[in-house]
Amino acid sequence: MINANQKKQFNDILELLSKNLSITKSQHEAAVQSYVAVGKYLSNENSALAELQPYIKPQGSFIIGTTIQSIDEDGDIDLDVVCEFKNKPESWAQFHLKNAVGDRLKESDRYREMLDEEGRRCWTLKYRENAESANQRYHMDILPALISSGYSIILEKAMSADTYEEFDQLRLSITDIEESGYNTETRPENWKQSNPYGYAIWFMNIAKTINGIKKRTYSLNEAVKPAPEYQETRLPLQRVVQLLKRHRDIYFKNEPDPEVKKQKPISCIITTLAARAYRGEEELIDALWGVVNRMENEIEFKLEPSLGKEVEWISNPTNISENFADRWNDEGSVRRENFYRWLDQVKADLRDAQSKTGLHNISESLKNSFGKDAVLKTFSDYGTRSRLLTESGNNYADSNLGIMGAVGATLSNVTKVKAHNFHGNE
Repeated sequence: MINANQKKQFNDILELLSKNLSITKSQHEAAVQSYVAVGKYLSNENSALAELQPYIKPQGSFIIGTTIQSIDEDGDIDLDVVCEFKNKPESWAQFHLKNAVGDRLKESDRYREMLDEEGRRCWTLKYRENAESANQRYHMDILPALISSGYSIILEKAMSADTYEEFDQLRLSITDIEESGYNTETRPENWKQSNPYGYAIWFMNIAKTINGIKKRTYSLNEAVKPAPEYQETRLPLQRVVQLLKRHRDIYFKNEPDPEVKKQKPISCIITTLAARAYRGEEELIDALWGVVNRMENEIEFKLEPSLGKEVEWISNPTNISENFADRWNDEGSVRRENFYRWLDQVKADLRDAQSKTGLHNISESLKNSFGKDAVLKTFSDYGTRSRLLTESGNNYADSNLGIMGAVGATLSNVTKVKAHNFHGNE
């Protein structure tokens, strides 16, 4: 059992670590500049798409504040955007809308060079190949979608509301090659449906409720603006998701079997279960432990008639008939096993790191589970902060743990660290 001093120190370290996992302001600004440029190109007056009023808007982890750095020094960051259309020619099916976007991108020398092979739902621009700086090491997945009349007004009101559950109003009709009517179905209501903004609202309503009180720290309306400001502050649930995604990436990085490695837990499962398991804890360490201890209990079991048995069910909160864990039941799949063994490892690694005393020992433990570079940066930041607090006369220390920071003033068994004046015996 750790004492209050140890708990506070470990919480501070996790806060700094999660901050270092977030994308930087310069990365954020580079990504925004890129998708704004794509939007302008698709919609300018010389574009065949102009009359359809295409509009690029970010989605996914980028708007809910859970995007993390790649575990590889020169790796890519994922940037998911929706290319919204208010209308289409009556005769167009998904095929026509998706290829209209692809054809327009191919008209540009710059974008044609970046364009990856056509994906199931998206077109992907690989900015890495033309990156002018490390800030542009990302790939942009562009999802063509049709929105209903009045969608933008409904979305703005939904994102501003304290509570909102009318998710059906926020559905998008998207393109999906695997849909049976991909080439022929012209009615958008019969296309594949997706609800990224309904999901974001659901997640953020949970994240913003801390100890029963709604916080206004992070704005979804800001996140989906044409040129959103960088939001550095994160809520505990956002930090928890970032830490869990990072741990997953490190854990499966060294998996020797490439087929097993490809089946690591997907981010939407981690994010959904974390949100359902969150109970509004204010301290990151309490939120993290609460989530990992309750995640498994948030998995339901439902009868799957096609398999003749009950299966794990992690429902999409905006469409309970959709099971995020449906591929756990694929023949030869190890997704189920991967999830449970990863979750067990998260708990084991957190217990190990939290049980250590001394910054060096805690650092060594965390390196194995969250990555060397991120952890080294975290402890460098922690040391710098402690030095500045000492110089200001606001630092405290525990005889076993070492420097505690300004919070030590509120804890027991700590002593104030004397500020250095660097003037010999003065």
